Order: sequence, then structure tokens, then C-alpha cells
Amino acid sequence: MSLPTPPSPMPGSAPRQRASSSRFHGQDNGGYTDNARTLIVHSGVTIRGNIENIERLIIEGTLEVEHLTVKEIVISPEGSFRGAAEAGTAEISGTLEGELTVRNTLTVRASGRLIGDAECRRLQVEEGGQITGKLGMITSPLPGTKEHVHTQPHDMADAPAGAQKG
Repeated sequence: MSLPTPPSPMPGSAPRQRASSSRFHGQDNGGYTDNARTLIVHSGVTIRGNIENIERLIIEGTLEVEHLTVKEIVISPEGSFRGAAEAGTAEISGTLEGELTVRNTLTVRASGRLIGDAECRRLQVEEGGQITGKLGMITSPLPGTKEHVHTQPHDMADAPAGAQKG
């Protein structure tokens, strides 16, 4: 007994493939395996509510949450995030409004705007990137040591990229 043959495509048609606009398409994926729990909020899409159990978040549209914990958050130039987030790393090219805690590196690209309170261990701000609000630097050693956590708050209201307040 033979198995049925799948229908052939219509003449002149090609298999459809979806092109990804994410920055990870064809590039290094930051050390994550292909099966990493990734959520991409595409351009033109708005999500409001709770999101759980993801490792990597790429925002090209709009995301509004009360609180979110991820390993990596990437906000594209058209992307917008509102709420509170904790992340291992964060790259902001769009807009983040709310509270952000980054255990490692926070990068604000030239088109990025961070509005609210943030705390991070390392900070990179490209010329043109904007931070409006309070910024605290995590100065404690990496996890596994017994020293106390200290933060040094800085008021960064409308500070131009590269400006230091003290």
C-alpha cells in the first residue's frame, strides 16, 4: 500500500516564506539557542497584559505590561514599551517609558529614549540617545560575592548623550 502524494503547488507559485525584520535574522543570536523562548512584537501590533516565561523580547510594535522579567530586551526604532521590566541586557532604539532594571549592560542607541527610572551595571549611550528621569548605577560585584548592593542615583533630566552629572 502506498501513501498518498501531497498535492502539487499551483503552476507558477513558489512556497511562501515569511521574512523576519528582527535584528537576529541571519546574525549572531546573542548566545541563545534556536529554541530560546523569544517573543517578537511586530510593527503595527499592540499587546497589553501579562507576559511570562520568555527569555528574549524584541519590540517592533507596542507592548504595555505591569511587570516583565527577561534575559534580553530589544526595542527597535519604531518600538514602544510601557511598564516595568527587569532584564539581563537591554538595547533601546525606540521608546521605553517606566521602570527598568538591567543586571548587565543598558544600551541607548541614537534614536532611543528612556523616560522614567532605570538602574544598570554598565551604560552605553550613543550620541543623540536620551535619558529623562533617574538613573542608578549598580556597583555591587556580580552575583556570588558577599558584598552589599549600592546604587548611585543620578538625575538625568534631559541630559544630552555623553553628559555626566555628579
